[in-house]
Amino acid sequence: MKNSKLISFLLASVTIIYLYSCGAQKGSMQAAREALEKKEYAVAGENYKAVYSKTKNKDEKNEACFQTAECYFMANDMKNAEGWYKKTVKADPKNAEAQYKLAETIKNQGRYTEAIIEYNNYKKLIASNPKIDERIKGCELALKWKNEKTRYNVENLKAINSKWSDFSPMYYKKDQIYFTSDREKGVTGRPYGWTGNFYTDVYKVSFKVDKKNPNAIKYDVPVLVDKDKVNSPYNDGSVAFDSKGGVMYFTQCNGKDGKSNHCRIWMATLSGQDWTEPTPLEFSSDSFNTGHPSLTKDNQVMYFSSDMPGGYGGKDIWFVTYSKRSKTWGDPVNLGPTINTDGDEVYPFIHEDGTLYFSSNGFVGLGGMDIYYSTGSATDWSTPINMKSPINSGGDDFSVILSKDKESGLFASNREGSKGQDDIWRFYMNPLVFTLSGVARDIKTKQILPNTFITLTTSTDTGKLVVKTDAAGAYKVSLKAKTDVELFGAHEDYYDSKIAFQTTKGLEVSTDLYQDLDLNPFNYEDVFRVEGIYYDLDKANIRADAAKVLDSLLLTLKKYPKIRIELGSHTDCRADSAYNENLSQRRADSAVAYIVRGGIDSARLVARGYGESRLVNDCACEGSYVKRQCTEEEHQMNRRTTVRLLGNDYKPKPKEEPKPAVDPKTGKPIAPKPGGTTTPPKR
Repeated sequence: MKNSKLISFLLASVTIIYLYSCGAQKGSMQAAREALEKKEYAVAGENYKAVYSKTKNKDEKNEACFQTAECYFMANDMKNAEGWYKKTVKADPKNAEAQYKLAETIKNQGRYTEAIIEYNNYKKLIASNPKIDERIKGCELALKWKNEKTRYNVENLKAINSKWSDFSPMYYKKDQIYFTSDREKGVTGRPYGWTGNFYTDVYKVSFKVDKKNPNAIKYDVPVLVDKDKVNSPYNDGSVAFDSKGGVMYFTQCNGKDGKSNHCRIWMATLSGQDWTEPTPLEFSSDSFNTGHPSLTKDNQVMYFSSDMPGGYGGKDIWFVTYSKRSKTWGDPVNLGPTINTDGDEVYPFIHEDGTLYFSSNGFVGLGGMDIYYSTGSATDWSTPINMKSPINSGGDDFSVILSKDKESGLFASNREGSKGQDDIWRFYMNPLVFTLSGVARDIKTKQILPNTFITLTTSTDTGKLVVKTDAAGAYKVSLKAKTDVELFGAHEDYYDSKIAFQTTKGLEVSTDLYQDLDLNPFNYEDVFRVEGIYYDLDKANIRADAAKVLDSLLLTLKKYPKIRIELGSHTDCRADSAYNENLSQRRADSAVAYIVRGGIDSARLVARGYGESRLVNDCACEGSYVKRQCTEEEHQMNRRTTVRLLGNDYKPKPKEEPKPAVDPKTGKPIAPKPGGTTTPPKR
């Protein structure tokens, strides 16, 4: 961020020494050191450059060179900082701090391969710094993440941004954005010594979304929010609202009169169209810095950033809970070491679903400040996840907010392509697109199978989807997000493939899924295994239990319209063989008749009675085969019908076209009426 004041809550010393103010002579080492002590980096930098250009003293020259780089670094001007750090390292190769900062500036400009080289140069000077390996790892991850798929698109909001710093956006109601800017036409128009820009103020802008294209948004000209109430002569910004939009919380530094030493969170309420006189919240005392408020949907918990005692280093994220009984905010509670590091954690944003978004320079990341998110509550949070590129960049990325559906949002960044120093950027997600494709093949020969029917059942649709493979044996369908899919292939010359499973659940980027299906060809020499078609003693009628089996067989025959089968019926050994042959034939005819009534062409069916010639056990009744007396249950096993495949070569008869109706008087065909049927004339 060009305005490093944001990381330090927009705070510098109350007493500002301007470039042309009274005091030490401009361009002197004394003036440079005084400005640096006051954190007036723009002023200090100009003085150090002047000293560097005119001094002959080597020590002064080295100090001026290094401190010029430091001033640019603190103002987040990485390009100029890099040049001055290079000069410092060239003049003083053992200056480890300059070498480290040189690597940082290169990394923050997104030149990760170069940055790794410079970090390793630092390790040659000081090998014991454990953070260097983290920095190198961050560069390696950045190079990897650059090539990964992402749903995000980012675009610069040029209609809002200026050549100065614009940041910390916040949605207000449905058609406004509040944001912070240090542009020149603010409340005071006075320069701010830290950055050389102006004091920050709160602005608002109205916008209108095109109903046909939600990514086409028209923005009005930004205007200052009530400068007599919300905006003071000092630094104001980082706005948050309660869920109804009637209460505003914001960061204000130095107090309304400029006498405060720190930044605090202030509150103002809406009265008609105007905001009331703001008041500071009690827990944000003037003993430490507090800012960047964000409220939960129920308005009961506020998250914020602070350097108050009890943290883990730098700025930490804290929360307070609102007491409805006392109508006050409670004591601040630190979110703990999962979220907070020894670096800076700033700009928390709590989404209405409870997800916490924030910026940090304490984790392995792509640049200076990266945006992370975590789920949880109170002091129990999941490990923060980096939002990766293109949300994060080599620069500083911070103050993110997201829409209700999380499909779009805003954040600030000083990345390449910015119109000013920090710009507001919009991001939106490409719709998730999932496809499932594959090829149907013969499992034995691996030959492709055109005209294979693929049946898909999904967890998000009630019906089934059936598609047919093309000439190349391939299929392709679209799938919905968060969907389980079952599928199988069916071909008239093959058994169905095994059921396969795919899912889009857990997929966060558009994905093409693949599922090939292998089908096993029919073996016509095998018995078509159908069991359960049994008959009562000396009967040929179809029992209820046998009807269920035949119904299943009927479905199979309809599914495979070329199959021809034999229905072979059998008897037990009782009665003579001639009688049993006749009885078994009647049973076979009965089974065939049942199938025909179900709509199957009789030409596909052969009925054959085998009598008692094919017993399934040793329950014979005549001759030397008689071994024992069998039970009725054992005899029942022989009173059955079996099914055998004869082939897969049935060719259905062509359907005869219905003859047109003929006028009995003229003998000519009667033309059908439009939309109706042809009917002969009444006699």
